[in-house]
Amino acid sequence: MNRQEAVEALELLRKVVSQARDDTTLQNWGVIWMVHGIVNAGAFLATNLLMWRGHESPWPYVALWSMVLLFNIPSIFVLKSRTAGATTFVENMIWLIWTTFIATVALTGLANHLSGFKVFTLGPVIGILSAFSFSMMGGLMGKNWFLIAGVFALASLAMSLYPDWQFVILGAIWGCCQFTAGLLMDRARRRRVAPSTPPQARLV
Repeated sequence: MNRQEAVEALELLRKVVSQARDDTTLQNWGVIWMVHGIVNAGAFLATNLLMWRGHESPWPYVALWSMVLLFNIPSIFVLKSRTAGATTFVENMIWLIWTTFIATVALTGLANHLSGFKVFTLGPVIGILSAFSFSMMGGLMGKNWFLIAGVFALASLAMSLYPDWQFVILGAIWGCCQFTAGLLMDRARRRRVAPSTPPQARLV
């Protein structure tokens, strides 16, 4: 393969990934993220309320977040439309990034508990893991996601400085960032399905 052929192959790959990303926005992920942003923000605030009330046992927190997951996961299938056809590479990566994030947070919480640390030390770590996950999303969805990753990185430092308010800080940042990210995805979806949008060539 000569240099020109390599450039053309990379350009074709870029178009395929871009199209897959556009198709993913049609799967209603924007609405899903806006809903989850509100729910997760409320759950983080509830976590801080449990902390303020002196709950040191992990079980109230486990119960709270189990209920959140029991809402969030089924809601994806309820809200996700099927208009974009087959599951795309980008959509698979979204699932991979966020299921890995959830599993990592759960494992970190368990390791935190087994090490004898209180749940109150977990907030900044979740902030760092959030920054990492949004950074991975940046590689898929564009540079705006790297900005969100930076916000979470700074938030993790703020949570370390103000531990009594750590989950309030995390909830506020999470709600704003995930809701905003969902809004951007939903706007992209609306632009794709707008009647005034001229037809675009498709890769098959």
